Amino acid sequence: MKKYKIGAVTKLLNLSEDTLRYYESRGFVTPQKDEDSGYRYYDAWDLNFLLDSIWYRSFDFPLKDVMKMLNEDNAASFADRCAKRQVELLRTICAYKQKLDALARFREKILRMKKHIGVLEISERPEKIYQKHRVKDDFIFDEDVLDLIKKWLTAMPLPDHTFIIPRYAESDAKRFSEYQWGFSLPPDIAIQNGLDVSPPAEYFPRVKSVYTVFTANERRTFLDSFQNKVVAEIHRMGYKIADRPMGNLIVRLHEEDGFTRYFEVWTPIE
Repeated sequence: MKKYKIGAVTKLLNLSEDTLRYYESRGFVTPQKDEDSGYRYYDAWDLNFLLDSIWYRSFDFPLKDVMKMLNEDNAASFADRCAKRQVELLRTICAYKQKLDALARFREKILRMKKHIGVLEISERPEKIYQKHRVKDDFIFDEDVLDLIKKWLTAMPLPDHTFIIPRYAESDAKRFSEYQWGFSLPPDIAIQNGLDVSPPAEYFPRVKSVYTVFTANERRTFLDSFQNKVVAEIHRMGYKIADRPMGNLIVRLHEEDGFTRYFEVWTPIE
């Protein structure tokens, strides 16, 4: 039977010498070794095992599983291992499908946001589960909240970066002094991703609102921009604010006239 040196095997199978030596150390292959020269010699039997390992690894089976598939598994355990990997791949596909959809929505929002600047439309605020992580400029370091936020972070990029204005103005003369930031998702998506939707998370139902997009620039321009570009216009239209405004950061951009933040907001009205 013909023998192949390690250099020939690397070219044939597109594997590095380090990978071949690692496979040897894990028992995937057992090449013959010339004690005098130190050369390793692989035969067709070894290459068949290497091809099988490449095949199994292409399904993203872990190396520990591949080892058992090559050296231990019978038909039943092989089929069981494949079934488990199917489930894992389906979860991965679903996760990436969610990311793909989220990226498409993000891109579409960026493309249309400027068309909504200064345009106030009567709209229904979407149903949301909201988890607070910051009050004004102070992040919350309560251990229970930190544990919840870690779980929300694992759902990225699905959650929106959401603000709440807890004390809303009743007239143009009043100024906002508080705001909160957190994450939000539709309730069904939050539950699908294993997030706790009970308190301290808040449920925000659908409600008649004024929707618009506004901009703010550098630090400490957010509240004044919201007051002047959104609240003042809502009052000018003759509406009264009925509940806490809720909105999302769309994107931060570096534009010709400086740093610009774009926000969308739903302000409940009577």
